[in-house]
Amino acid sequence: MIAFPTFRINLKPLIPKGAQNIDARKVLQSVQREILKSVRSEIQLQAFSPRAKRALAAGMATRTGKNSVKIIAKHPAFGPLILGQKKEQMTWLTKATRPIPIMLDSGELIFRNASPHSMSRGRWYHPGRKPSTVLERARKSTRAILKKRLAQEMKRQLLSSLVSK
Repeated sequence: MIAFPTFRINLKPLIPKGAQNIDARKVLQSVQREILKSVRSEIQLQAFSPRAKRALAAGMATRTGKNSVKIIAKHPAFGPLILGQKKEQMTWLTKATRPIPIMLDSGELIFRNASPHSMSRGRWYHPGRKPSTVLERARKSTRAILKKRLAQEMKRQLLSSLVSK
């Protein structure tokens, strides 16, 4: 299974000046589960089927680096559903061993075969899909979560340094 990073948030731009002694990895590890929950909730707001929402949400993971956190998608449908898909002819359908089910707008289910002849006549085009804004919203909520946790960590370190003096 191929996993690809959907986005990465670097911690250094979020740390205020003069607070460079914060243990970044500790903050990232503590906020990792909260970030994943936030990204999954953004996927649930999208207008997909319940089955697609469950599969996409389960196919998300986080990885922490030295100064960053990566959100990784493991589900193969993530690219076409979230990142979009261009309009193109579905040539792989000629390899189908069974008739292809098609649901009409009227709700009727029909079956068709994709042949090389129908492909040469310009049939079997995928209509395409526009990219979703779910990643941008998830990125914004992730940055907000990290800023909040960094402020809490700075307060904790400041208080502990004042108490120890």
